[in-house]
Amino acid sequence: MNTKEKIIYESLNLFSTRGFDSVSVRDIANSVGIKASSLYNHFKNKQDIIDTIINKYSQYVINFFEHIKITTLIDNIKINKSSCIYNDQFFNSSLAIFKFYLEDEFIVKFRKLLTIEQFNNSRLSSLYNKIFIDDILAFQSKIFEILIDSNILIKKDSYTLALQFYSPVFLMFYRCQTINDMALINLKKHISEFKDTYTMKG
Repeated sequence: MNTKEKIIYESLNLFSTRGFDSVSVRDIANSVGIKASSLYNHFKNKQDIIDTIINKYSQYVINFFEHIKITTLIDNIKINKSSCIYNDQFFNSSLAIFKFYLEDEFIVKFRKLLTIEQFNNSRLSSLYNKIFIDDILAFQSKIFEILIDSNILIKKDSYTLALQFYSPVFLMFYRCQTINDMALINLKKHISEFKDTYTMKG
């Protein structure tokens, strides 16, 4: 990790625990182990640091969702014509998202940063909503739309289904700090009941 990367990392640590306004350039420099003046060799100011963090970890989330292959789920359904495939893979993709937001070190800290700063900064409030609500709903809505078209799920508005699926998951996600056995059991129960309610019968 080079000096610039250390500055980003230590700034994220500090901002996610104390908030942006409560952290000084000197605090960041001390955490990195450099002089405050040296920090300006890499960033214009503290605002430049948080802007870099926001851009870096927003892209990090985008890359994660691009890595979850919707096409794999859909191709398997079309080939096997089985809702069992849908059930297993949808659980796996939901669990992957759940674990990403609760276990990835950078995302945990980034979420804490946005949670603190959303009340002070309208831009970060919008970003919090985009990353932790809107993007996930759009992702799941796309899956549900294809599953409806494939006659796996009953005919419903795909976005409404995404809301009905994600709202309890968001509550579990909001309450949990780590993945534990009870969280997994509850997630599995929720997915099973959702499948039983909205899967095409016969």
